[in-house]
Amino acid sequence: MLCSVFAVMLHAQDIHFSQFNFSPLNQNPANTNLFDGDYRFVGNYKNQWPTVPVKYNTVSLSAEMNFITLKNNDRFGGGLLLYWDQEGDSRFTTLNADLSLSYIKSLTKDLHHYLSYGLQLGLVNRSFDYNQLNFDNQWTGDVFNPNIAVNENFAQTHVTTFDLGTGIAYKYIKDDRTNFTVGLGVMHLNSPKLSFYNDNSSILAPRFTVHTRAQIKVSKKIDIVPEAMYQRQQTKQEVDLGGHIKYHLDVKTAHAVALNLGAYGRTGDAGWLMAGVDYDNWQVNMSYDINFSNLTAASRYNGGFELSVIYILARTKKINKPGAVCPTFL
Repeated sequence: MLCSVFAVMLHAQDIHFSQFNFSPLNQNPANTNLFDGDYRFVGNYKNQWPTVPVKYNTVSLSAEMNFITLKNNDRFGGGLLLYWDQEGDSRFTTLNADLSLSYIKSLTKDLHHYLSYGLQLGLVNRSFDYNQLNFDNQWTGDVFNPNIAVNENFAQTHVTTFDLGTGIAYKYIKDDRTNFTVGLGVMHLNSPKLSFYNDNSSILAPRFTVHTRAQIKVSKKIDIVPEAMYQRQQTKQEVDLGGHIKYHLDVKTAHAVALNLGAYGRTGDAGWLMAGVDYDNWQVNMSYDINFSNLTAASRYNGGFELSVIYILARTKKINKPGAVCPTFL
C-alpha cells in the first residue's frame, strides 16, 4: 500500500478532503443511503496550511436516512449536506446547502449486488470581505497608509446560485468484511455563475469524479482497504491513491473494535498518513498532509490536519413471531 502512494497535478475550483471516501455526499450523490443501516451522520473538518498567515478551514456536515425499503429490497433515501469553507486574507467564504436523493436497486435476490442513482439539488453562496485587503491607492510614494479609503467599486461582495449534481454507483457486498464500490459523479451540471460583477466571468465548471473502494478480509483479524479517486474540472485534475489496514481487536465485551492505519497520496501535491478507530457504529479517523508541491516555499512541507467522524444507526427490528414475548426483569 505504501508503494501505491504517488503523485501529478492538482488545481481545481472545488475544495476537497484528503479522506475522500469518508465524505460521501461531497464525493457523489449516488453515495446517499448507500450504507448498511437506516441513518448516517458524517462530519469532516480540515485545517490546511497552518504555516501561512491566514489558515484555510473547511467544515462539512451531512445527515442521511433510508425512507423506505421495498419488498424487492430496493431502497429510497435522502440526505442533507452543509459545506463551509473560508480562506485567505479576504476571508473568501463558500457555503453550500444541498438536498440529496437516491434510489438503490437490488440487482439480485441474494442481496449481494446494488446499483444506486443519486440526484443533488442545492444552493452555493460565495462572499468576501475586501476591508481586510490592501490596494495600490493606499500607497503614497514608498509609504503605505491604511487610513486611506479604498478606491474600489465592487458590484457586490456575495453571490448565491442554484447548483445541480448527479451520479451513479455500483456496490457488491459479500459479507460484513468484504465489499466493493465504484461510482461516477458529476457535480455543477448547470455550470453555476459565481461572478461578483453580475456577468459570466466566473463559472463553476462541471466536476467529474470516478471513485472506488474495496474492503477485503485477508485473515481473522486483518482487512485491507485500497481506495482511489480521480477528479477533473476543466483542464485541472486530481488523482488520489492509497489504502489502509483494518485490524480487528479481540475484546472481552460485546463491542466491535478495529484500528485503521494507512497511507495515501495526491499526485503532484501531497501525501498523508491516516489513523483511526471503528467502535461499534462509530468511525473516527485522523490524517495529516505533507505538502510537496510548488507551495513548499510557504508551506514548509506542512499540509493540513483532517478529522472525519461517521455514525451509523439502524432501526430496531420488531419480532413478529407468534408467542414472542419481552423478558421481564424483577
